[in-house]
Amino acid sequence: MMNLLAAIGFILVLFGITTLIIGSIRHFFPFVEEYIPDEFKKALTIQFSAYYLLAGLLMLLIQPSAHA
Repeated sequence: MMNLLAAIGFILVLFGITTLIIGSIRHFFPFVEEYIPDEFKKALTIQFSAYYLLAGLLMLLIQPSAHA
């Protein structure tokens, strides 16, 4: 079960980094807005990338130590 939580945390961290890259591109190059569907515009912001990163790091943090 803990391996599953670690895998989900790792995926969330990767998704957060990807979303941060997309959000930065949207911020610095506004002409790409027309290529992103309206349904995804809110989820692909820098603010949401912070949420994804924090959730993923928290899930990785709560893993028990291997030495315990």
